[in-house]
Amino acid sequence: MSNFLSAFHIHIIPRVDVDSSDEAFNQTVRDKLVQLIARICKDFRGTAFEESRGKLIYAFQQVSFATQAAMAIQIEADALNAKNHLAPICLASIGIVALINPFTGLKEEERSIQLASFIAEAAGAGELYLSEGTHDSLKNPNSLLCRFTRQLLRTGEDRVLNAYEVFWSPTEVDPGKLHKDPNAIDLEIQPIRSFGLKLVAGVLLLFFGVLLLTVGYGALWEWFIVIVNR
Repeated sequence: MSNFLSAFHIHIIPRVDVDSSDEAFNQTVRDKLVQLIARICKDFRGTAFEESRGKLIYAFQQVSFATQAAMAIQIEADALNAKNHLAPICLASIGIVALINPFTGLKEEERSIQLASFIAEAAGAGELYLSEGTHDSLKNPNSLLCRFTRQLLRTGEDRVLNAYEVFWSPTEVDPGKLHKDPNAIDLEIQPIRSFGLKLVAGVLLLFFGVLLLTVGYGALWEWFIVIVNR
């Protein structure tokens, strides 16, 4: 019985100093990473689930297997890229989600497939993101270098999605910054709030302009002096 889904979004990044525009060569590099993903997922009891929107999806019974497999894949992918200097850089961004919606307590397979794909796409090349439900399923989150990293907005969701990033090298993250408040306002996804502030500022500026034209600069200045001296 599967409880977690891992989605893998593959990135082919040309090396600046190497001409690697050959599509057949790029496909060969991609196939190597696909085989690496398949091998390691199998080692951690993962099973191929399906391919959604160009992303590979594997199912796992335990969250520990899913996260360990993902980290092992990222580590080996880094090693392959470091060894093959003439090949383009091939990385995977990975998103892991729980099949059970933590907010409803229901198993939602179709939503989980879409969400895993969405989170993998939101992660950068070579990054590993966990959904909030996945993070909450970890028996000991402190055993991982894992922290809340950002909030995501997805069409059809009635709330923001908290994403947690997993690191496998201590040099990549300051351990003192592992704890970040997921309830803090993320200004990057608050366009309505930002627009509201700009609207209020614009109205106040317009009101001040009308007042200035109506009563004149002198009267307005005298009124300001009276208010300050009270």
